[in-house]
Amino acid sequence: MTSEDKKQFEISNLGKVAAHVPDLIVYGDFSQEVPFIESFDGVLLFVDISGFTALTEKFSMTTNLDRGADELTLALNNYVGDIVEEVLVFGGDVLKFAGDALLALWKVERCHINDIITLALKCSFSIQQEYGVRDTEVGLELRVKIGLSAGHISKVVVGDNRHQYFLVIGRAVDEVRLAQNLAKASEIILSPNCWELCDRKLIEVEKIKDERAVKVRYIRNTLDFDTEEFFDRCTQYLYQNRICDNFEILRNASVLPPNDKLEKCLRKYVMRNILKKIDDNQPLEYLSELRPVTIVFVNLQFDESANTHHLCKAIQDANTKIATIIYPLSGKINKVFMFDKGCTLLCIFGLPGDKQSDEGANALDSANKIHAFCSTALMKVRLVSIGVTSGPVFCGVVGHRLRHEYTVIGRKVNLAARMMMYYPGVVTCDAVTCVKSKLPSYFFEELPLIEMKGVLNPGTVYKFLGVTEKTMIYKAYLSRERCEYYPLLGRKKETDLFENLLSDFKADRKSRIIIYEGLMGYGKSQLLAEIAFLGQDTGHRVVAMELTKINVWQNFFVIRTLMAMFLGIDTCKTYDARQYILVTRIRGVVQEEYFCLLNNLYHVKFPTSEEVSKMSNEAKNEKLENILVNILKNAVMKEVLIFVIDEAQFMDPASWDFLENLLSDIGIFVVMSLSPSPRKGRLPCAAAARLMSSEDTTYVQLRELTPSVIVQKACQDLGVVSIARELETFLIQRSHGNPLYCEELLRNLHLNNVLQFHMLEEDEEREDEWDNLFTVTALKTQTSRTSSESDSYICTITQNVKMHNIMLPPTLKGIALAELDNMNPSEQMVVKCAAIIGVTFSTELLFHILPEWTKMKMNQTLAALVESHIFKCFRERKEMNTNQIQDELSNELCFSPKAVKSMGQESDLGMVVANRLKQEESVMQCKVMAFCTPLLQEAAYELWLKSQKRALHLKCASYLESQAHRCLCCGGGDFIPFHRYAVDGMLHNIDPQGTKATRSKESILNEAASIIVSVTLKKLEQTDQGGLNEDASMFVPFQSSGSIVGSSPTSETVYLSSVKQCASERFLGSSNEILVSNTWMENRITRRNLSKDELQGRPSLQESFRAEDIEMKFLERMDEIIMLTEMGKKRIKNLSSCECEEIVEYIIIPLSQHCVAVEDTPRAFYYLLESACGYVHLSNNYMAFTYLNTAELMLKSVSPKQRNISLFEESVLHSLKGEVSYNMGQINLAKKLVKKALRLLKRRFPMTIIGAFFMSMVETSKHLSHQKKQVPWQMSSGREKKLAFLYQQGHCLSLLWQLFSLDLASSSKKFSRLAALMNVNCAEESQDESQIISSYMEFSLCCQLMGYQHEWMKYELMAIQRSAHLRVVGEELLIIAKLATSLAYMKLCLGNLPLAVQLGYRAHELCVQLKKPKLDCIVLNDLFNALFLRTRYQDSVHVLSWLEDLSMRDDNVIGQACFVTGCLDLMLYAGFSFKSFDFCLDFVLNQQMNCILMSQNSIMLGLYSSLAIWCGRLQEWDDFMELFEQARRLVRRTSASLYANHGFCKFVECEALLLRKYIEERPGKAREMRNKITKNLEQAITQCSTSPVYYSRVYHMKAYVQLMLGQDENSQSFLEKAFEDSEMYGNHLEKSWLEITKEWWFTGKSPMEDYWLKTAPDFPIWEVGMAEKDVGAFHKNKYLLNVPELDIDNPFPDSVSEDEIS
Repeated sequence: MTSEDKKQFEISNLGKVAAHVPDLIVYGDFSQEVPFIESFDGVLLFVDISGFTALTEKFSMTTNLDRGADELTLALNNYVGDIVEEVLVFGGDVLKFAGDALLALWKVERCHINDIITLALKCSFSIQQEYGVRDTEVGLELRVKIGLSAGHISKVVVGDNRHQYFLVIGRAVDEVRLAQNLAKASEIILSPNCWELCDRKLIEVEKIKDERAVKVRYIRNTLDFDTEEFFDRCTQYLYQNRICDNFEILRNASVLPPNDKLEKCLRKYVMRNILKKIDDNQPLEYLSELRPVTIVFVNLQFDESANTHHLCKAIQDANTKIATIIYPLSGKINKVFMFDKGCTLLCIFGLPGDKQSDEGANALDSANKIHAFCSTALMKVRLVSIGVTSGPVFCGVVGHRLRHEYTVIGRKVNLAARMMMYYPGVVTCDAVTCVKSKLPSYFFEELPLIEMKGVLNPGTVYKFLGVTEKTMIYKAYLSRERCEYYPLLGRKKETDLFENLLSDFKADRKSRIIIYEGLMGYGKSQLLAEIAFLGQDTGHRVVAMELTKINVWQNFFVIRTLMAMFLGIDTCKTYDARQYILVTRIRGVVQEEYFCLLNNLYHVKFPTSEEVSKMSNEAKNEKLENILVNILKNAVMKEVLIFVIDEAQFMDPASWDFLENLLSDIGIFVVMSLSPSPRKGRLPCAAAARLMSSEDTTYVQLRELTPSVIVQKACQDLGVVSIARELETFLIQRSHGNPLYCEELLRNLHLNNVLQFHMLEEDEEREDEWDNLFTVTALKTQTSRTSSESDSYICTITQNVKMHNIMLPPTLKGIALAELDNMNPSEQMVVKCAAIIGVTFSTELLFHILPEWTKMKMNQTLAALVESHIFKCFRERKEMNTNQIQDELSNELCFSPKAVKSMGQESDLGMVVANRLKQEESVMQCKVMAFCTPLLQEAAYELWLKSQKRALHLKCASYLESQAHRCLCCGGGDFIPFHRYAVDGMLHNIDPQGTKATRSKESILNEAASIIVSVTLKKLEQTDQGGLNEDASMFVPFQSSGSIVGSSPTSETVYLSSVKQCASERFLGSSNEILVSNTWMENRITRRNLSKDELQGRPSLQESFRAEDIEMKFLERMDEIIMLTEMGKKRIKNLSSCECEEIVEYIIIPLSQHCVAVEDTPRAFYYLLESACGYVHLSNNYMAFTYLNTAELMLKSVSPKQRNISLFEESVLHSLKGEVSYNMGQINLAKKLVKKALRLLKRRFPMTIIGAFFMSMVETSKHLSHQKKQVPWQMSSGREKKLAFLYQQGHCLSLLWQLFSLDLASSSKKFSRLAALMNVNCAEESQDESQIISSYMEFSLCCQLMGYQHEWMKYELMAIQRSAHLRVVGEELLIIAKLATSLAYMKLCLGNLPLAVQLGYRAHELCVQLKKPKLDCIVLNDLFNALFLRTRYQDSVHVLSWLEDLSMRDDNVIGQACFVTGCLDLMLYAGFSFKSFDFCLDFVLNQQMNCILMSQNSIMLGLYSSLAIWCGRLQEWDDFMELFEQARRLVRRTSASLYANHGFCKFVECEALLLRKYIEERPGKAREMRNKITKNLEQAITQCSTSPVYYSRVYHMKAYVQLMLGQDENSQSFLEKAFEDSEMYGNHLEKSWLEITKEWWFTGKSPMEDYWLKTAPDFPIWEVGMAEKDVGAFHKNKYLLNVPELDIDNPFPDSVSEDEIS
């Protein structure tokens, strides 16, 4: 029958319910009261499928998200469904699905049973022939073995009016199981009774040794056997069973007409979880998933004398009691069946909708109660055995669409069944359940391991002793012990708080409580173990205990146990021992006649006194409490008493009441931990609420651990010194700062062989490798270090493992599912749909994919989820980012006043409704939402089946594609210019956002343009009519007056004149400095030793004056633009700041993930490249690296024949990899990658110097040709594609010239200049003004680095003049801002600091107007450095405050790092502070694992070196060495940028301090350090050729090193050179330090005092708004570079003594 034939009959709701129930029930008698018995004759067929458990295990243990429940469901149901269909075709009725087996029945009259046995045999042979062996996609084999029996059978129905269960019992049932057990794969076994009743002449059998059962070989083909007549006869015999004679229908029950009465009866046999899905009209696949659950198998063995009625009564009583016990705890009875003269009930905790966080404890407690009841209260039951296991199993529908059942399959199911049978008479559990229950170890007893059939490696098996008062008496010790080798990480502030409050307590002896609240897994138990140790370590009396959920119902348990531990009777095993200790401890404190009051409390036998016998129970209790108080009161007079209570939310109400009264009377220090109240949890009692809200209570909410601490913890758990970057990122992103999650993720990775361990090798120089770009700099943690390097290991990831596809460990999934199952269906649907989008999602997209929801319904559901702390909402994405960064940067403890609501307090209904309406209103204004617990998102996502995920991912992708472009503020378009046009129409259905965005952008700026364009642009166009300069005739210059306005005295001219005057006052009025470019140029040229080439390229004095004139005009034009745009801005209503980062993170990356999910490789590759490019532009090299790796793996996974990815995109992949490598300082690797990209773009670059010479001639000719023609483009259909190639070629060439400029070889200069020239030609060919200006600036910088002064100035001026063509609106205004930024940076590098300052201020203003915060951070950092080097301290502080405000507001971690660097520079070199050193140190420690900062090697080199200098100056050498080591690892990974050179200069200063230490303390190591620092100083001189402003610092350090080495003459020479360079390049900061150094070393007449050391760390603070005179004397706070004394005879010994080594 085809699939279309199967689906032509519509199944009603009754049919859907009937599919879960056999015909034996559907057509049964519903008039009888349960329990009842019905007997009949029939044939039973038992099919057992081997391989199901292994298949389930294969899927449940895999780490790949693509291998989920949907594929397992398909594999199981395709196989089982075919077998079920065979049974239905042969007229059978499938009674039960028992995991990987099924039981079928042919109900028939006794006289016809022989024919039906033959029919069942034919069915069996058909099954074996068609489905006896089947291979699966994962390499496992499924096989079938069959047993048959026949005879008398009884149906027993048990239950109540809500839930009913049936089972079949009798000899035939027992025999069919025995027959199946005798069968091997592909065999059919007849039971003895079946062999007696069958038609033997038709069946050929084989005897089984020592058994009465037989193995069937085949059915004989006799001549007199009419097959058609046989089947007709059988059909008549079975007609009473209402079998279907229509082959197309298969089962009559599936097409029953609606019948409410029948449906109501049948629904009692189906679990509530399943009925909800049926009522919601959800497909069967929605019921299937791989889910962590707890299995409870209960087996009842009956006496031999038990008859059918006895069995029926016992099973009914057992069922009723079990349901009463487990239903309130969200447990379910899944199946009841009878085998081997015993009844077995399968109970499950944790099914969909029933998940509880404490299901392990619930299951064990239930099992214990069930065992106790069934062992004593049931008739004819001789043995009760229970097996409990926990773990991931397949939960879902198994069978055919017309007959199926909800069941569980998996290794844990089999294990529970085996434990039940092999450990008779007790409650047993596996190790997972033992741990998961969180019950104390004394509730369990380890059992000897027994070999169990079909079970390999069962692990430890425990006997559960039960939760009884006798078991628990006095036993509540901390489960987590403090370990010296496993220190507490990341909780120093919490322990410091304890120590501070303890000091206050010892001073006033007033009771105090500290409550640490934290989510499960936050490390509360380890924190309290550490606090208990700290208390004991100081000599105080500490009584520590840990509670469990059971304790909350045990009256007075906490106080009784605390007092037992305090008195020392908790370890006594006999009552007389307890009695003896009590007498010695309380005699003299308590009157002897009242000793007897302790009898019941501590199980002792003091004689009852006459006085006590006369007391009422209330009086006795009151007196007992007074006794306990007096005992403690006497104790606290002698010593400090500390109570430590872990999991205090489980404290019983009586103990809370007593504790409240106790603390009000005597002084005790109490430390508690507790978990926050669950969503629908039990409120604390009144006493607990009062104590939590008390003013004497310090309530601390534990935060998640910082990323750096998570990495340290991972190293600690794995026993390694470092882990791979990829693993770091995985743990940081997936653990969410929860240490338990980190542990479980590592355990899961280890079990799945994802982790590899290697011996740590010496840090050798190795070849550049892309894969090692982020792994070789892995963090070494102090806590992970072993005694010797030979014992140290590192952890890496197995190759080809996709970390983003790793599934959640079952433990974590169970935690999340417990929260998900507590939601109503609407909330679950919203959460699951949101999980498809991601941890963060937009409400618009969520509404787009929700199935047929109204906006109101969605908002109401979202409001409920926000109120329940499932989601958190933000109006904008920036608001979310700001909140996140504030949380990350906040290192302070989170204190809460905690106004706690207690039990019994009524809620104001009106207030509740008002709050809900307010919440809904807030949600309506919300654009972005996020999961409060990202773990929930991952778990909810995994619940979807693959087909469902695909459909939803497609909807998301179609919605997001129209938004996948640069933000409107940046002009729209692709991040890779014209990307969509270069991929041959792959995105033809998407509106090209470049054009659309440009139109939108210009529409936004219409109002501003009405002012700016009408005034400025018209006048700029008039300048085209002016004469052209002789040296640059192809450009439009400024007019001689320097104004952009014509000469006619119009009102516009007057207006612009006032604008110029305001701008002049604005930028020049704050400083006495004026621009002296010509003077600076003359000084630089005359005071340097010029080469021949440089002399030929030396500009004339006339050119210098002309350069100054053009620069001044450019500054004036910028002033006018700034003033005009500022006025226009006031009229712009919708201008927003750059949103590219949000677009990359929340649109393009999710879009790539959606495309991956739907297996659209070309589109996924496209968006992965866009994501990587976006991150490169956002300076997040690490994330770019991550997505480039993903793209490369995707490219490799596609065969070349099927590859639908263009060469253009392959070139983009390599160019982006080259750019990331360059940013990370891997120069050789970057060269190789960029050259490969150029080859793919069909752009040849020469390999030899001869080739470079000839190509230079060709490119020069092309360049001159471009300058002469100046012909505009003719629009053509292929223009955009050609532009894409030109842009990409230009980008590669831009990288290439910078790479060659870092090479010291003379030939590299020629290659560098050629690449820069080719870049210029690409830009001119594109005729894009921004590209041309950028290429001119780069060519100018290239010439400057090589000393070609004439070309350098010429192209710089050409870029400035070319900018005259630009309109001052939209993206062209941004080009002007970038030009000013580039010029400011270049002037800063070259030491023209006054011009750098002026350009910097103007670039900053433009960035403010354009709302470009990331660009503004770069500008402000350069501006600060220029001002700081000029010692303009007041202005420096102002700029630094702007940088702080901007970087914090915009969540720019690079800007924050630059701000911290500036703060450190102020303390190290200026002698005052803006932020404290501790602030800077905390920032580095908390952010050093930030993915963005990890890729900013130059900045991190400067930060680590600055911190190391601080520690070295203060002689804190342990801290110094750790920071110095971090800096050393980064030295090779930096480029030759200004910041890298600055950081390298600081690193050399660190080496100088270390050299001084070695000379003074370890001369044997001084020689090695001398060689290193000498080499690095020469390298610093070379590197500073790109930023000569730092020459003076390098020569200063060279002078210091020479002086330490005893070379006074060399030292003076280098010192003079440093003075010259500080003058030449305007580095006043270094000059001021040099003057003090010179006086200290050579000219001072008396010893000088080191004011820096004297002042540190308490430097004067310079706040914003303060003048220099307000700060005080700080100018002398310069560090004195001390010179150690050398041993003249042997200054640097070759050997090192053993003492020095140690």
